Amino acid sequence: MKKYILNTLFIFLFAFGLTGCKDTLEEHNELINIDNTTDVFQKLSAQPNLSKFSEYVRSTGYDQLLSSSQNYSVWAPTNDALAGLDAAIVADPVKLKDFVANHIALTTVTAPLTANDTLKVALINKKYATIIGNKFEDATVAGKGQFVKNGVVYAINQAVPSRLNIWEYMLGSTDAAAQTAYISTITAQVIDSANATIIGYDNLGAPIFAPNPPLVSRNAYWANVADLRVENQQYTFFMLQDGTFNSEAAKLTPYFSVADKFALVRDLTVKGLVTPDQLPDTLLSLRGVKIPVLKSAIVKSYRASNGIVYVMNALPFRLKDKVASFKIEGENPISFRAIRTANTFYRLKLDDKGVQYRDIEIYNHGVAENYIRYLRSGVPFVKYKVYARAIAGNSGDAQVAAFTQRYFIFNSLTSTIDAPVYDLFATQLVSPLNYNEVYLGDYSPKQYGLLDLRLTSANSTSVNVNTLILDYLRFEPILP
Repeated sequence: MKKYILNTLFIFLFAFGLTGCKDTLEEHNELINIDNTTDVFQKLSAQPNLSKFSEYVRSTGYDQLLSSSQNYSVWAPTNDALAGLDAAIVADPVKLKDFVANHIALTTVTAPLTANDTLKVALINKKYATIIGNKFEDATVAGKGQFVKNGVVYAINQAVPSRLNIWEYMLGSTDAAAQTAYISTITAQVIDSANATIIGYDNLGAPIFAPNPPLVSRNAYWANVADLRVENQQYTFFMLQDGTFNSEAAKLTPYFSVADKFALVRDLTVKGLVTPDQLPDTLLSLRGVKIPVLKSAIVKSYRASNGIVYVMNALPFRLKDKVASFKIEGENPISFRAIRTANTFYRLKLDDKGVQYRDIEIYNHGVAENYIRYLRSGVPFVKYKVYARAIAGNSGDAQVAAFTQRYFIFNSLTSTIDAPVYDLFATQLVSPLNYNEVYLGDYSPKQYGLLDLRLTSANSTSVNVNTLILDYLRFEPILP
């Protein structure tokens, strides 16, 4: 049978080219050299140099697991590797079970073919191990895997205790008490969708729940920045010592008011694992904000199961990166005064330089003072220069005459629930084939928070007079 499989393999390789034949054949030979007379635990317990780990497997009850019909991969530390294992792990049944589970995967994993090949493997304790070449995390695999009827056993030269994830490390650390206290308490009650009763769906396909649905607590950092508990992702996370945390938050207070701390912590997470030897002087947060990294400011680091944590005594964000310019895109409205689907166009066009742009146009809708409403949350309390781009008369556009449109902004200080007030901010003359931004004026929010804006047509029902067009609005902060 083995000869037949090998002959078939040679025919396949010849038919599709011989490039990489050696590596493919080596992997194939490894897979077909299976001892079908024994299971993973039997193979493990038969190795004298793995007897200590085998003992741990038996004492934690995983011997039954490794003797089952499921396929498993085991990376077993040698007896020498376990000689220095923390006694606290051995003495605690829960810790020992987690330690053993951190060396077992519920699948048969073949070794990478080259030193640069990387695998990410789910372990049975819900952690993930990184395998690069012959490395299992920080341990080195000794020799080749021993394949049996339900998996494979690898010997490794050091123990690999499970690591805390970033969230667990943060909660258990005292290195950044103020930051940890803040992040861990920004929670909200949300509907427990897994246990709530669904009685229908709205027009957008979102579920409608029965009255009084069950609620659960959710941390705002998980929902709005990153869920640092998730094991199958990798993050780089910065923890600021109390003095640094408080001083950096204080810089933001004039602009973000009571949300100053959240404005700080939302830019402390970076996608991916960036090790100390790879740290540049600037990283980008998940929001794309520049994080200035001073290696001299690193107090300590911790390699977590889902990334790395740096404890810092300085992280001097630039104000222009935290209080940045932003755009409101015309094609992303929140609502309309009057819905005129047949007269509303979401357009993709080319400007005078051949660059694509998307915009919105409402044309010949027949509604006086119709408006398009836009919302932007979390707007800092600072004066802005505001620019608009609205292009009329481009190819295929019926609006070839100049027209005016107005911008009204909600006034949170003079409005009431029954009588909302929108102040006129600017009136724009839209001239045909003007592809440039137009300066509308300076805008000063009444306070930190929500920007509620209406792009409003002329007080007329006439075609070519009450048109609305918007590519974007750009808000440029005026900073000291």
